Amino acid sequence: MYPSLIAILCVLMLGLLFSPSASAGGPPTHSPIMIQNDTDFSNCACVTGGDGSKNNPFIIGPWTINSTSGAAIFVDGSTLTKSFVIPNLTAAGNSNSSSRGVVLQNINASGIQVILAAVTGKQTSIQSQGVGILVTNSNYVTLDGQGENPNGPGIANNGAGTINKNAIGAIDVENSGHILVEGWQMSANGVDNQPDWVTLDPSIGHWGVGGVRFFGVTNSIIDHNASNNCTNNSYSVFNSSHNTVSSNTADYPFTMNFMVADGSSFNLVTGNVASTGDFFGYLVADPLPGTTTLATYGPSHDNAFTGNVSHTDGPTGAERHAGVVPAFLGGFVVLIGLRPEMVMFGHRQYRILERRLG
Repeated sequence: MYPSLIAILCVLMLGLLFSPSASAGGPPTHSPIMIQNDTDFSNCACVTGGDGSKNNPFIIGPWTINSTSGAAIFVDGSTLTKSFVIPNLTAAGNSNSSSRGVVLQNINASGIQVILAAVTGKQTSIQSQGVGILVTNSNYVTLDGQGENPNGPGIANNGAGTINKNAIGAIDVENSGHILVEGWQMSANGVDNQPDWVTLDPSIGHWGVGGVRFFGVTNSIIDHNASNNCTNNSYSVFNSSHNTVSSNTADYPFTMNFMVADGSSFNLVTGNVASTGDFFGYLVADPLPGTTTLATYGPSHDNAFTGNVSHTDGPTGAERHAGVVPAFLGGFVVLIGLRPEMVMFGHRQYRILERRLG
């Protein structure tokens, strides 16, 4: 848990005392909220507590924001000096590709934490959007559904924030760093895109967002989440480095539960439990030689897999230049690469074997 999250949770509890009275169906309704400068916090009629400092951030909500074709809450941090927390949001859109539950962009874009920013709460419910939460070009952002299981992987039995039934996926993080994603229940997100097995083009059109997607992300954490029936991937890491994917559960994806690809390096995938992947439980992959994708992102390397469990129907697919490490704690790990390299599984190293299939 990031240190700033402790402050967020304390402020959240105080803020709820000052929030508007909720209706029987949930939090009170509000029109879509857009924050682009500090004065918007005063003008939006959406702040229910706090003074905007790191120790006492503005509290936006809890609110119910429905039937929007854009974002329920949009925050551009390019000029912000005030901190904020979005607690227990209820949002439902119209399921088109442009709708979003929460969009956070340019938060602490310099890489220095100027403000505290978070989306949090067990009562959060985001559904029927294109993407539930989108974070771009940002640093030091906390996304916490507060459902972390203290006794094992995944979420606890006493509830978690939910991000369900979103057309493209639950949580998409792009070109960002120091992001924490934890404690969410994510179900039935995404559609069955046609995966790009040849060039491994990481675009959403080919792989979707599914549960949690990292693209161009560094020094971040995906921890203690539960992804169920999210397609194409439960958790995917593209062109991202120095991240930790830990103690998550994943079930019934199309095509796979965990994917690390396209120039990703020095990532740790540990303590996860994966089940019933249609193709793979865990996949480490590179584009084929000569592809534009390989020229753009380079090969993946130095990714470590430790203590993961897989109960999967896969793998069933085949790629040229593929290597397979069998009997990985009850399942399989498939590694697709253009050259031999060393990858850590458990306490042993395996060399990716290059061989041509077909």
